[in-house]
Amino acid sequence: MPREDNAVVLAAAVISSLAGPESTRLTPVMSRFLDIAADALPSGPARVARAIAAGDDALSQATLDGLCDRRDAIALRALLRDTISPDVVHAGVKYNVIPGDAVIEVDCRVLPGTSEAAMRARLIERMGPELAAACTIELLVWGEPVEAPADGALFEAMASVIREHDPDGVPLPCMVPFATDAKHTSDLGVPTYGFSPLKLEADERLLDRFHGVDERVSVAALRWGLPVLYDVVRRFCG
Repeated sequence: MPREDNAVVLAAAVISSLAGPESTRLTPVMSRFLDIAADALPSGPARVARAIAAGDDALSQATLDGLCDRRDAIALRALLRDTISPDVVHAGVKYNVIPGDAVIEVDCRVLPGTSEAAMRARLIERMGPELAAACTIELLVWGEPVEAPADGALFEAMASVIREHDPDGVPLPCMVPFATDAKHTSDLGVPTYGFSPLKLEADERLLDRFHGVDERVSVAALRWGLPVLYDVVRRFCG
């Protein structure tokens, strides 16, 4: 006999309420990323980059997919807002027993400036009072977001060496939507960057290789990148 308090039905409503994107919020690094990219892009893509930098969600959502590879567009969206992704659901024990509870595991990845308390409050707001009242939110793990400055001696060393090895290259600061050891080194006051210089072919989709069954980069990309990495270390370390 169907019931209004079926935990699976309530879980579906919770998941639906959390599935949409958050509003754009630019961090200093991503703001600079968009400004530099806009200066280097043709007029059409440059207009979209500037619209995103100005907080024009409607224009950026409408045009981003048409201007970027789908994988790149997904990654860029995740760097411009806090993200909420319901990823695991546990509910029910038997097909003919209405479940009394359900567990949803939600992955929230937050930008610098968003606290755990703020993210918790946002989840409750997204669910609304009725659904939130039926839920208990339990924190499983929390890591403070970190952001290294897009300037300074180390950053400028990386940018200048890239230009020397590729005069047409445009060094762009960017964040990443995954955890790194920077969470530990930043506590020690060490500016930390993910710097793995590779020169890829125009049709190479590096993000699609991450943790895939064919995860790899080309030998040519490494041949270009190793001297770049070496020169950065030698220049910065004197």
